[in-house]
Amino acid sequence: MLAASHSAGPRFTPDSDRLRGIPTGAYTLVDLVQSHSAAHGEERALTFLLNGVDEAGSLTYAELDREARSIAAWLQSQALEGERALLLFPSGLEFVTAFLGCLYARVIPVPVNPPRLNRKAHRLRSIVEDAGVAVALTTMRMQERMTPVLAEAGMNTLRIVSMDARPADMGRCWQPPHLHGDSLAFLQYTSGSTSHPKGVMVSHGNLLANHRMMQEAFGQTGETRIVTWLPLFHDMGLIGNVLQALYLGTECTIMPPEVFLMKPVCWLQAMSQRRATFSGAPNFAYELCAQKVTEEQRRGLDLSGWETAFCGAEPVHHTTMERFATAFASCGFGRQALYPCYGLAEATLFVSGAGKFAGARSARFSKSELENRRVVEVTGSDSLVPSRMLVSCGHTWEQQEVVIVDPDSGVRCAQGEVGEIWISGPHVAQGYWSGGGRTTHAFDALLPDMEGTRFLRTGDLGFIHHGGLYISGRIKDLIIIAGRNHDPADIEHTVGSSHVSIRSSGCAAFQTEVEEETKLVIAVELERTIEGSPGNSVAAAQDGDIASALHDIVKNIREAVSALHDLSVHEVVLLRPAALPKTSSGKIQRHAAKAAWMERTLKLWQPRK
Repeated sequence: MLAASHSAGPRFTPDSDRLRGIPTGAYTLVDLVQSHSAAHGEERALTFLLNGVDEAGSLTYAELDREARSIAAWLQSQALEGERALLLFPSGLEFVTAFLGCLYARVIPVPVNPPRLNRKAHRLRSIVEDAGVAVALTTMRMQERMTPVLAEAGMNTLRIVSMDARPADMGRCWQPPHLHGDSLAFLQYTSGSTSHPKGVMVSHGNLLANHRMMQEAFGQTGETRIVTWLPLFHDMGLIGNVLQALYLGTECTIMPPEVFLMKPVCWLQAMSQRRATFSGAPNFAYELCAQKVTEEQRRGLDLSGWETAFCGAEPVHHTTMERFATAFASCGFGRQALYPCYGLAEATLFVSGAGKFAGARSARFSKSELENRRVVEVTGSDSLVPSRMLVSCGHTWEQQEVVIVDPDSGVRCAQGEVGEIWISGPHVAQGYWSGGGRTTHAFDALLPDMEGTRFLRTGDLGFIHHGGLYISGRIKDLIIIAGRNHDPADIEHTVGSSHVSIRSSGCAAFQTEVEEETKLVIAVELERTIEGSPGNSVAAAQDGDIASALHDIVKNIREAVSALHDLSVHEVVLLRPAALPKTSSGKIQRHAAKAAWMERTLKLWQPRK
């Protein structure tokens, strides 16, 4: 086992890789891209589908290398080596070339989600200030849109440069930078679902170590074909798909996230048409496909080539995995392709998974025992015992160490106990940018029985059962009422299933204090049209019918939470679609939702006029 701090990047040799050839002495992503360009430069690296179906651009490995050199040469001409560059791009080829151009120039890219129009840019400003950004790279079209947004947020002095307006023939001026495994590659700002954004410092060594883990865990080769709609400013989209393809020397097809959200079938159509073997998303995306893709649309899909359908970034639900597998079995999708996994930005990305073709494994555990941090599996003979169905996120890979630790005492938990997940390995990032005490607390944890090994505290609660890692909650998000611990994701899942008019992944559960007593608050997004009694749409009905339907929704929520969690709901807030604050990857920001609830700024549901 390796410690979390490391002094040299991992070394890979062709003999140890089942790929077309990871070069000896490759310590950085720059080394790998240049090697692939030299070995098979005419082969495609990236393809972009503007509408999810039709190609709108592509780059071979040689073209990608040339474009990265050109951008890097311009950055070098501006004396930006070592500085931080904000990447303000939509998900597409321009984002990737700018990201690689920064690596080629030893400029530290900071990928971010460009704020939408009429949305506050406070989070973006906090990232700019924390990272000490020297320049923002973007396109001419994006610059025109972003300039007033940045000015309104007090960032009008930030230097913005359009990459499509720079000189295009500077590649010959490029000077290879001095890079090694410990060189900082980029800053991945955490999505901020539970706290203010923190810049995770990911080195080239961290990247290559994690790419190696994913290649082994997913069973990937040079023949792997990847499709993604995930945002490229998010670690799962960038590292787990695009950079993983560049590591393997294969092709990644990119489509805009908004295309999938507007028409989920486009993701599956791209998988079908391109005979892709690898793709994945958070749980909500599989649920959305199972709900929204019609029978007629399914008839045109061939998903038999989909070998690995990974699911992570939020709790993986057994019911969702079952619904997706059942819905698309007629399209040739095999349930053995389902791949629940676990990871986080502080570990670069990937931590655990069961292995290729292992499928999704689930088990039921006693709710009361879990609330007391004990693991007791519920079997068929104990069907009356209140339980939670949890999905295994597999096991560790390569040189990583995963341990379960009592978060209060800092002592390793015994078998059958729930604790905080701690990890160590060469993929664990270097810390938080300007992190100070935050870095020490998160990245420098020590165990009494493993002197000298530094661990990353993940902040996630879990346990190991029959060799599988199960995630049971998050420390900072725990709802504690009457001395019992409740996972908000578990409550949110119950609420989401209580009425058809509640939007998928549109619920936030949090606790509040009322007269020195802890209470539960539920905020839910409703569909634009709501349903009353079965088959009776009341979206355009009389006010009395609408009020009755809303009453039914609240009643269902209260009854479901009471029955399944033995909790009384203090308040149910019914919201418009997209009213809840979410991260770029689609996670509910419970702390931000609670703050908005307390300030009464959440947008309440209103009937369509």
